[in-house]
Amino acid sequence: MTAQPTIETEGWSFGDWIQANTRAVTIGAALVAVGAVGLWFYMRSAEIKRLNAERGLNQAKQALAAGNAALAQTDLQRVAIRYKGTPAGAQAAMVLAQLHYGQGKTPEGLAVLEPYQTSSAAGPNLGSIWSLTGDGQLATGKAVEAATAYQKAADATTLPGERAMYLAKAGRALMASGKSAEARAIWERLATDPEAAVVRNEAQIRLGELTAQPAGKS
Repeated sequence: MTAQPTIETEGWSFGDWIQANTRAVTIGAALVAVGAVGLWFYMRSAEIKRLNAERGLNQAKQALAAGNAALAQTDLQRVAIRYKGTPAGAQAAMVLAQLHYGQGKTPEGLAVLEPYQTSSAAGPNLGSIWSLTGDGQLATGKAVEAATAYQKAADATTLPGERAMYLAKAGRALMASGKSAEARAIWERLATDPEAAVVRNEAQIRLGELTAQPAGKS
């Protein structure tokens, strides 16, 4: 097979090489242009989706403020389903879940949160999603599952104070379920962590309570 002429082998100038490879250069430029257009379209679509989600969330909040809970729930559900992956979608899911909790419909609230229990769906709201999930599970007597949800919430946040509060919720849930050893490990961590000052006093009190009672199942 004959080797393709190159600038080095033929001693061409750059202009000579361009003329000899016009078709390849044209195709390459077209591919770059198509890629740029595709990227712009993707980014524009994402921006439109975000704006529509925010608009829908605001409409739901206005209905809620006006006392129209039924309309608010419909709007919130629409935003949560249609705009998963946007901050407004995650916020709509959380508000809707709280409304369900307040109406005594905890299973329905948990069902709303379930699709948002990933970083791709919830984004920066993932910690709050898991914490609210734990609240619902705790309300239905599932303390062990709630503790796991709170620990996932702690893993999802980058804010030290918020992480400490989520871990404290996990510690309480573990104590409620009789998991004394696991609860003690959390409270000992919080009692000595310089970034957990917000719950340090409670951690020390909880450790005293655990010391005063017989060890639970683990």
